[in-house]
Amino acid sequence: MDINLLISIIIPTFNRAHLISNTLDSILTQTYTNWECIVVDDGSTDNTDELLKTYCANDKRFQYHSRPNNYLPGGSGARNYGFAVSKGNYIQWFDSDDLMLPDKLEVQINA
Repeated sequence: MDINLLISIIIPTFNRAHLISNTLDSILTQTYTNWECIVVDDGSTDNTDELLKTYCANDKRFQYHSRPNNYLPGGSGARNYGFAVSKGNYIQWFDSDDLMLPDKLEVQINA
């Protein structure tokens, strides 16, 4: 396993504060630890921003961005912006209500 390969996990979100903690917690348990998680908010009006700021403060691998207006609204625009700011060798598309098994990234990087 090459631990130097960075995986960018890109997650678009919209008003998912009630769900996204489970998603982010499942990412934190990964056995492969060289990842960045880029969450792109598509204009949430709930407390998504407060929640994500806590994750970012506790683990520098998390990033939180608001989708800029020059990207189309919706999940695709948020994903495209996340891809534009990502630095990974590999991309893992993910949704804000998905859960990752603890060895998912390790299994994929070994393949």
